[in-house]
Amino acid sequence: MTEKQTVNLKINGEEVEAPAGEMLIKVCHDRGLDVPFFCYHPGLVPEGNCRMCLVEVVKAPKPMPACTTPVTDGMEIETHSEAAKDARADVLEFMLSNHPLDCPICDKSGECLLQDNSYDHGKDGSRMVDVKQLKPTKDLGNGVKLWGNRCISCTRCVRFCSDIAGSGELAMVNRGDSSVVDVFPGYPLQNPLSGNVVDICPVGALLTEVFLYQARVWYEKKTASVCHECARGCNIELQALNNEVKRIVARHNDAVNDYWICDHGRYTYDYILGPERSLECRLGDSANPADAPGFLARRLKKSADEHGADSLGVVVSAVMSNEALYLLGSLLQELGVPAENIAACARDDGDEETFKGGFRISSDRNPNRRGVEAILGKDAFSSHSDGLLKKAKASKLRGLVLVSDLPGQRLPDGWIEALETVDFGLVFLLENDSRIPETAHLLPATAFSERDGSIINEDGRVQLVRAATQLPRGVLSLDELLQDTLVELGARESRISPRGLFDEMAGVIPALAGMRHGDLGEAGLSAQGGEE
Repeated sequence: MTEKQTVNLKINGEEVEAPAGEMLIKVCHDRGLDVPFFCYHPGLVPEGNCRMCLVEVVKAPKPMPACTTPVTDGMEIETHSEAAKDARADVLEFMLSNHPLDCPICDKSGECLLQDNSYDHGKDGSRMVDVKQLKPTKDLGNGVKLWGNRCISCTRCVRFCSDIAGSGELAMVNRGDSSVVDVFPGYPLQNPLSGNVVDICPVGALLTEVFLYQARVWYEKKTASVCHECARGCNIELQALNNEVKRIVARHNDAVNDYWICDHGRYTYDYILGPERSLECRLGDSANPADAPGFLARRLKKSADEHGADSLGVVVSAVMSNEALYLLGSLLQELGVPAENIAACARDDGDEETFKGGFRISSDRNPNRRGVEAILGKDAFSSHSDGLLKKAKASKLRGLVLVSDLPGQRLPDGWIEALETVDFGLVFLLENDSRIPETAHLLPATAFSERDGSIINEDGRVQLVRAATQLPRGVLSLDELLQDTLVELGARESRISPRGLFDEMAGVIPALAGMRHGDLGEAGLSAQGGEE
């Protein structure tokens, strides 16, 4: 006899069918019911220790926590009965008895569950007249700071370190109203996923020193995008203010990263507007980026006509978007440049790490290696690269375009030496590099937060990258510059949108066959054309 797969119950008088064994809080949330919570998180094992999600279960002697109560056949639930509302209000009163009035200076203000739940479910006054209990404020490690007075002992961070990171640095110490999260003496918070405890803290008890007092969250522009620090392609939200990335937080995607990101992806964005960022434009006698499409079209056409298309070479990177790769391939095809003259550079591999909860950091530190292979071929990283360097050493290469946009990693010396042997050299440069010869022309490369496009992660999942910040005035993104160059050469009538460009590309690239930009959404699609 097989177990029943679904059960029937009543929630607020309405007949509901739900999977057998599903926790009541998820059943309620899936139906849009406002059952408040603190300790519950969909990515963690529920513990039911905050009691904020109490609901009335008919025939039960007292309100039950919805996060640890599985649904059963015939169950009757009232989520907003007087008994349930009174129970939740009492829970909030206990939580607020020692909580400081820190909202005006707290970085969590504007996204704090305690604020929201107090407003929606709490009482309008406090009966607390005793001196509040004081708890420690300290550094826990990895740039995470503890404001103990704000801790509500939800244990989200403790469960994350134990069950997801598998490192177990955090624990609850002391008892009663002295209870607070802390690290073991001599064992600071140091796992590579530690920044997630700040994301999941429902109040302002855990904060990161990188974002401390940097911005109010309601002023920030929030953009859904994809991390560029390894081939996993974790989903992230870029938060920007005054055209500067202020914070990167995890974005949920079950098919890629669940609810988490690593610290490297979270904190590696200083280069976008850092002191090493190259914004120099050097095009012969011109320093105006607006001249770049015409200049590039003329010089490439001249080099191909005078020395033959085989004398032109291009080196792309595994950080570029699919659209930029496609456009660059189209440009070279228009000039008759053979496919073997298109090489690719990649970041050096790192260590692969897999954590207890299943989260993985890829050893491949390149966000779009699969995109390069799908659009330009797998040989771009190997035989094409070797062949192009040999041509340069034999003085058979007369024109060379390099895309040097690998954050934190410079081009290999071989390509810099190749620049010195050609008549026409152009570098799209992300970070300053004193090795580049004065004879080479320069254009600013585009950082990942400044472009719209798509990339393919190591599992073949195609995901959208969205611009959160703008390039300096007058500077074109690589996609726009290449489109305008194709217009100058007469290969296109005008520039088209990223959406139109993706749909055009999907009709040509086999790995993208059957996909449309509008179907990718925020979760992306697998290379087979369907959601995983």
